[in-house]
Amino acid sequence: MIFVTVGTTMPFDELLREIDRLAGEGQLGEPLVCQAGQSKYQLVNGEQFIGRPSIADLIDQATLVVSHGGATVIQLLIARKPFVAFPNPRGAGDHQTSFLREIARVSDISWSPDVADLESLIGERRKKGPATMRADFPRAGDIIRQFTALR
Repeated sequence: MIFVTVGTTMPFDELLREIDRLAGEGQLGEPLVCQAGQSKYQLVNGEQFIGRPSIADLIDQATLVVSHGGATVIQLLIARKPFVAFPNPRGAGDHQTSFLREIARVSDISWSPDVADLESLIGERRKKGPATMRADFPRAGDIIRQFTALR
């Protein structure tokens, strides 16, 4: 199953429309489940819901996750789950693009600001598997300890 999460606070109709198109063309090869949040678009080729208390079980069950560029990306990295990400341009100050750009500096995530890249990124991530962190990147705890030691 492919799980799509766009968060619960902002619409991301263009991402849902593109994944639904790929599903309708038979490009996904597996069922589609989408957290649609505030989006107005209604899937034709998959299951859709607005929100729920937790999406952890759906992430666990998914063979691939398509995500917005929010904090879920960290959850996916920790879970070692194959994923592709797209920043939602409606975020304040386009912060999701900045966030994904920074994550891409230290890992090999598959992401793009253009949902038209969805099909190629899914193919790329299916070949690569879960994203990996650069070996020379310090752990978050090390960064926090270094920062607090300077105070």
